Amino acid sequence: MPSRPFVVMFDAAQQEVVGGHADDGRIAVLLIVPSLRRAGAETQVVDLVNALDPDRFAIHLCAFEADIALLERVAADRVTFHHPRRRSKYDLGYVRAIGRIIDAHAIEVVHCTLQFSLLVGWLARGYARRRPSLVAALHTTLNRGRKEELQDRLLYRWLLRAAARVIFVSSIQSEYWCRRYPFLEDRSTIVYNGIDLAAKPVDAAGTLGASFRAAAGIPDDAFVIACIAGFRPEKGHRFLIQALAGLPEDCYLLLAGDGETRSLIEGAVSRAGLGDRVHFLGIVADVWPVLAAADVSVLASTAVETFSIAMLESMAAGLPMVASRIGGMEEAVTDGETGLLLPPGNTAALRDALVLLHGDRHLARRMGQAGRARVERDFTVERMAHTTAAVLVEAREQVA
Repeated sequence: MPSRPFVVMFDAAQQEVVGGHADDGRIAVLLIVPSLRRAGAETQVVDLVNALDPDRFAIHLCAFEADIALLERVAADRVTFHHPRRRSKYDLGYVRAIGRIIDAHAIEVVHCTLQFSLLVGWLARGYARRRPSLVAALHTTLNRGRKEELQDRLLYRWLLRAAARVIFVSSIQSEYWCRRYPFLEDRSTIVYNGIDLAAKPVDAAGTLGASFRAAAGIPDDAFVIACIAGFRPEKGHRFLIQALAGLPEDCYLLLAGDGETRSLIEGAVSRAGLGDRVHFLGIVADVWPVLAAADVSVLASTAVETFSIAMLESMAAGLPMVASRIGGMEEAVTDGETGLLLPPGNTAALRDALVLLHGDRHLARRMGQAGRARVERDFTVERMAHTTAAVLVEAREQVA
């Protein structure tokens, strides 16, 4: 665990890491997320707690799974981090510990990221003397399997009725959930994911990109494609590999991520004779150098992308976005202006889009600049924090 100013043992099985502030007249909020692994929803929670106004909110962050890799990014001078560990599937000790946190810090609003956190927050409130309002922040649209669908129908839709406010991260996601459960309409708010642009200066990208290319053995004049995505069937890596096989030999591909289909994609790359042009990077703690080395970013997903963090990071890096016309992509990527939107699973369309940008670098740069401007206008972490703050204030007014 990364070091923090104070470590206080309050239970033989629990830890609390204190960032060093006292609760006073501010609104006390507890944000719960299962883990701090390096992934989209978890990254957004960290960016959110760092960006919330500490003069208005006493900010507490809680994770209960073992992976807290992103803790190093949490602002220790403004956020109190709690880590009551879940020891087993049926362990409720960590839930009782969260209930004690609610009472000890006079929590008024519990913000729960992902459905399982909502269950945990609801149970913890049952163990506490206080009854803070619940806010649910959902990051998914379609379920991946029958088990998740049953969980939504049999459990989470009832827990969502207990939430004072429900946050969605795109319009298409909000519309989908509200069609399924109309009671959500009068309590839902759209809060788009945001990027910390201060940590991603475009003027430093050239140096980072050149260094990355040199270290990877990629020529300076190569056309580099980046794909930031976990290796799962719905991410469409196989279509990207098929498209690459039809591109000029000066085209290289950077694949950042890991997952269940990686070995299959590695096999496809080997069979296509593309091993010298495809770099498997694994899980990357900071994707900014990868994006800085690229000329274009691709998301070839075949299932709904609710509102991709990789998409926003790519646009913030000044890259044109080539993506499937699916999910919330159209809410950020304007076809022909900030990138190109394609039918999902269409290898020929994907190849043609990359051929176009490969042959017209001026067009690629112009789209990338427009994408950066769009993020600066609509998808900053400051805007995300401001909108979330309003939701937290509304929820506090409904404290039971």
